Amino acid sequence: MAGRSRDVMRRWSILLVAVPVLGLTIVAGVVPNAAAATATVTPVADAYVMADQPAVNFGTSTGLRVDGSPIANAYLKFDVQGLSATPARATLRVFTNTAGITGVTVSAVADTAWSETGINYNNRPAVGAQLASSGPLTAGSWMSFDVTSLVRGNGLFSFALTAASSSSTSLISRETINKPQLVLDTSAAPPPPAPGDPVVVAGGDVACAPDYRGYNGGQGSPGKCHMKATSDLVLGISPAKVLELGDFQYDDGNLAFANASYGPTWGRFKSITQPAVGNHEYGTGGAGGYFSYFGNAATPLQPGCVKNCDGWYSFDIGSWHVVMLNSECTRISGGAGCAAGSPQQRWLDADLATHPALCTAVIEHRPRWSSNSFASPDVQPLINTMYARKVDLLLTGHAHSYERFAPQNAAGARDDAAGIREIIAGTGGSFFTGFGTVAANSEVHKSKVFGVLKLTLHPSSYDWAFIADPSTPFADWGTGTCH
Repeated sequence: MAGRSRDVMRRWSILLVAVPVLGLTIVAGVVPNAAAATATVTPVADAYVMADQPAVNFGTSTGLRVDGSPIANAYLKFDVQGLSATPARATLRVFTNTAGITGVTVSAVADTAWSETGINYNNRPAVGAQLASSGPLTAGSWMSFDVTSLVRGNGLFSFALTAASSSSTSLISRETINKPQLVLDTSAAPPPPAPGDPVVVAGGDVACAPDYRGYNGGQGSPGKCHMKATSDLVLGISPAKVLELGDFQYDDGNLAFANASYGPTWGRFKSITQPAVGNHEYGTGGAGGYFSYFGNAATPLQPGCVKNCDGWYSFDIGSWHVVMLNSECTRISGGAGCAAGSPQQRWLDADLATHPALCTAVIEHRPRWSSNSFASPDVQPLINTMYARKVDLLLTGHAHSYERFAPQNAAGARDDAAGIREIIAGTGGSFFTGFGTVAANSEVHKSKVFGVLKLTLHPSSYDWAFIADPSTPFADWGTGTCH
């Protein structure tokens, strides 16, 4: 199921039971210690409108037409009722009769008052923010769109389906079989942690400079400088530790800016923060602003170091061993800071060998895998060591987005038994970056989102939950086991 790990399910057969609940069809997966359910809702109205027939209503048609020239837009409206909590994921599914190299875009429609038999091109509701797009179309198949950011509970929800291409697309309407669907993951939230199981929060790419155009007195603006909002999320979680994933202060780790911007926000948790150094920190010579701000917390193996420090160290929390690395490979150890045989690689191997905890996490700023240009092959020797030493979890930033990968081996092949799960959470508040080609084994990838990653560290497993800034709603959570 997209957006939810089912690691635990792989060990059990699943009994599927259809249960009607308040007009929704619930499909429940019965597994020990796990709750899984989906609710499928069909439209209460759908229609399409055409620019070359602006006064004509097509609401009773068995098809929905989408075209870029002449413009034809399809509209769908769903009435969601019976939910007792925010759905973990919402997926819009539409059946297409048409193949094509260009796809369909789904956008939010704020106006839900339109009627199936009254809508036409002249009175059509405005198309709002884009939610998702399909890519190339295959005739006779379902298209799926992640619309979680819009569907956050009960109520009426409207969508517009549009296309920029002049190739007409024919979709199935609610008047026949294969009618559109809104599929809601209604799985129950993870159980509260057992007493003594620590909760930590992770996030990187955090604070804007006070002279940044979106700073707005530290309160931020749409898409920029939400370090105050994300730090308020941390405050609400009250974690045992904060894992800062690098690029704590833009644009160059300037100490004065850090005191003015990071300090009043994420700096509220400085006493419980374990930081990792990022690339922007080196905009100040030897990352001096970063090492000066965090002091010995960033350099416990080199007390008193405030410039050109190694930047790697480790600590224990609960039953977990956690390693912080310096992924700025070309800036340390004469440019070979991550190479096989480098001081950092040899230290990592020795540290993991002498701390053979059942559960181990590694934190570094640069991801090894990412669905954009931020992936860093330079850290591959460190990944090789992590895999050989059975590391469970790799947390990174650098890409200003959220992405979760399935467990992988050092070569990037899926490995559920012994692989490393990488989660990128460069969502601490600075600004957005996007995605390119989706990388292999990327299970969830969300751009234009601010928030923090909450982790509950159990003796032999971990729960994750992405907690979003309310201005950029999104949810992802699940459970993984250690090996």
